[in-house]
Amino acid sequence: MAIITDPRRGVGRYLLSNVIIVFLGLLVNQIIQTVGAAALTRIISNPRIYGELNVLLQILGLIGIFLSLGLNSALTYVLATKRSGGDNAYWLTLIMGVGFGTLLAVLLSIFSGLLAGFYHLPVLAPAILIMSLVLIFNSVTNVIMSVLSGYKLFRAQSLALTLPVFSSTLGMVLAVALSPSSHHLLWFVAIGQVAGTLVGLLAVAHLARKHLPRPMKLDWPMLRPLLRYGIPMWAGNIAKSFQQPFLVIVMGLVSLSAAGYLSNGLKIGGFLNNITWAFNIVVLPWLSEVQSRVDLVRHRATMAFRYNNYLVYPLATLVILERHFIAVAVFGPRFAYTDVYILPVAAAIGCSSFSRLGGTLLAGIGQPRGNFWPMASAGIITLVGVPLFLSHKDPVLAVYPYLAGWVVATAITMVFAVKDGLHLNYLDAFGRPAIPLAVMLATFEVAHLFGLPILVVLATSVGLAAIATWAVERQKLPHVLGPRKPISPSPSDG
Repeated sequence: MAIITDPRRGVGRYLLSNVIIVFLGLLVNQIIQTVGAAALTRIISNPRIYGELNVLLQILGLIGIFLSLGLNSALTYVLATKRSGGDNAYWLTLIMGVGFGTLLAVLLSIFSGLLAGFYHLPVLAPAILIMSLVLIFNSVTNVIMSVLSGYKLFRAQSLALTLPVFSSTLGMVLAVALSPSSHHLLWFVAIGQVAGTLVGLLAVAHLARKHLPRPMKLDWPMLRPLLRYGIPMWAGNIAKSFQQPFLVIVMGLVSLSAAGYLSNGLKIGGFLNNITWAFNIVVLPWLSEVQSRVDLVRHRATMAFRYNNYLVYPLATLVILERHFIAVAVFGPRFAYTDVYILPVAAAIGCSSFSRLGGTLLAGIGQPRGNFWPMASAGIITLVGVPLFLSHKDPVLAVYPYLAGWVVATAITMVFAVKDGLHLNYLDAFGRPAIPLAVMLATFEVAHLFGLPILVVLATSVGLAAIATWAVERQKLPHVLGPRKPISPSPSDG
């Protein structure tokens, strides 16, 4: 199979520059969350109490994934494809989003006592009641984010991504630090989260104010096509996003300490997750605008996978290889056991990259079912497998069904890519990124053989992998993957 070379340098630069912009926002978010978690592990010396806090946060996170009914994705799609009724779609999405967010907040409050009973933790109920307000605030924030994404205002979106995370994390850490006793700690966490989330919402609204339409008379029949596109996306995202909160919540049933270790592992894995998330944010509107051109769809989709894999392959491998060093360096020696959980988490997130990016690319060409079925399969395997493997003796085994689910989802995504017309050059998208990975692994082993310090090992491995990536892209290496067959540039994609 011939490798596609890209004479259309402009479109490649556009993809990379905007992915980098969005990734920096997501990276800052992950750093903020990880620094916040590291600060909390220093303030809270008891792993059980730290686990209680993480269970509270994951309960909110689990409910939060149900927001929007997929209308946010539909709004981004409408704005990106420049269809008529964009302003109307915004107001429909906002009204429905706030209404549904309020409904979820009410339901969560009603069942807060039942949830607290599961963990034999009465203080959890009022904390959930307070924190349910975050669902309403996040509903509004997510709609504004969709507007920025639909208009491809990625710089503004990158900044908007960081503001709520920074303010809510800061609010939570300050609340824990000021809490007079551990008995009321969860109350203070909830109050800090709510206050910080509200401040973040106001900041995002101010940032995007020039791009938000004025109030208007609504065309409610437009809601039906929005839901028709959005609901498969919504259901797929639920199946994808519920898994990590579900893992922590279920883990807490057998060991709150294990829930804390797992939560830390997921924060480390989040750095890998953010790579593909950044691509997803950019490629949905980017591919939607050329969905009628088969050649451009193939070119852009292949490019998106190739660039994503250049980053995911080596970084996921390094996280797995140096998981103990990372766990101790970030969370301290008391939480060194986090490294056991990093292994399956990093492997699962690395594997999930294909399904998550593939599902978004399929949605970009108007085929959102390709985002649903792979995610649903992964979600079902996690939902059934985690309780089956859960045990007090070795809780980490319960994380492996999560990994298995993403392996299955990868195979299903490949089927939908073929059936629904997402034609890829697989050797180009997945073969070329394997070369820098091989260089990195060889460097890593040699550096360890010579007994170099760990930071030198990591820096050298990443540096040579980056050079190899540049060489592969510039085609300075031998043509080990076969002859190159350039594609003529298209005026619309130059």
